Parts: sequence; C-alpha cells; structure tokens
Amino acid sequence: MTASEAILNYAVRQGGIFHRKDLLLDISRQQTGIKDSAITLQINRMIASGILRRIGRGKYELPQNGLPEYVYQPSEEEKSIFTKLKQQFPFLDMCIWSPRVLASFMLHVPDIGYTFVDVEKDGMETVFHALQDMELGRNILLAPSLTDCERYLTGSDAIVVRQLIGQSPLTVVDGCIVPRIEKILVDVIGDNELFFASGSETYNVYGFAFERNCINKSKLLRYASRRNRKEKVEQIIQTIENDQSQ
Repeated sequence: MTASEAILNYAVRQGGIFHRKDLLLDISRQQTGIKDSAITLQINRMIASGILRRIGRGKYELPQNGLPEYVYQPSEEEKSIFTKLKQQFPFLDMCIWSPRVLASFMLHVPDIGYTFVDVEKDGMETVFHALQDMELGRNILLAPSLTDCERYLTGSDAIVVRQLIGQSPLTVVDGCIVPRIEKILVDVIGDNELFFASGSETYNVYGFAFERNCINKSKLLRYASRRNRKEKVEQIIQTIENDQSQ
C-alpha cells in the first residue's frame, strides 16, 4: 500500500473528514512500514492537487463530490514577475495567470502563450509602466480592445494588464496569487483576451471543467453576478446538465 492509498482508504472509512494524528496512529497500528514523513509529504501533495482540502489545524477532508479542486500552477517566470510587482506595490490587489490553462478544456487548442496580470483598476496604468521598466523582452498591453487582441495576441507571448474585479475568486499557490477555476470560467464569457474560447468552445470549457473538477457553484455565480454574467453562466450549466442526462 502506498502513502496516498493509505490516506485515501482512511479518509473514506472516516466519512471523508479526518485528523492527521489519528491517521498516523491508524497506519502505525497496521504496521504498513510507511513513515510519518512520507504521509506528511503526501498530504501536502494531495492538498496542492485538490484531492484533499485542509479545513483546520491538522484536519482534512475529501471534496464532497470526490472530484479534485483545480489548482493553477504558476510558472517560475510568473512567480518572479508577481514577486517583483508585489515588492513595488504591496497594497495593490492583483493576480497573475495564463489562459493557456484553458487548452486542457478545449477541443480545438489555439496557440496561447501570453500572460495576464489582473490588477485593481486604480493600479492598472502604474503596473503597466512597471512591467515595461522590467525589460522582460515581451510586449506589454494595457486593457486591449477585442480588435487588438485578435490582431496581436494569437501566437504572442505578451503580458496583458487587465482590470481585477473586486471579490474575484483567488487563491495563493507558492506565494503567488492566482485565480480559482470559478474566476477563469466566468472570465471566459466575454473577456476580449479570451476571444478564442467563445461560441461552442465555451460549452466545451464548462463541460470538461465540471466533469473533472470540484466547482464551487456559489462562488461561480456570485462572481458571475458581479460581472453581469450570471444568467449566461446558469444557461450554460443547465445546457450541460441536460446534455448529460440524455
């Protein structure tokens, strides 16, 4: 039995919620030969991948529907850019990510290489100039129009500075603030920079996302309301659910 199998087996026996100390005690009683350090390491990995969720000090649970949470993994370059910006502007709300993550949810994968820096409205221009000063060797675009996106982003490795909507679903990975899947799904509907995921591809993105990941619908709809997209999101979800029931 591997460490991950031991953890999952114990979690299921406990109804999905367990304490680390009880898990370690149970495993030691079974004399599996699995070290405590291996269990701790595996728990951290399972949290990072969304298989487990930390709900308290030394307390964990399995997602209710058994699907893992989606966790955006920032690249080393994204971490570097985010760290530099936060050092300059510690009080600005921002997150960093690339729409390349949508490729795994699409049937027709476009050439996506650009990066988003989403920042609160009042700081957009300041961050735009700060990125230019970093001399990253990449074009920096500030809130481009749909026409600009269609002309200059396909096959580009540009950095796009966009407005971060208040109360966006965000999380922290490796010290870097990145979007939760709920933000990504709502942004897909209508954002200029995500034009490649419009039409039928939007339904593909939602269908694959709900099939593979634990989606917090309340977070999804709350953010969609802030962006005046709640009705569209609900319509997409209903269409997907109807298709699955047939």
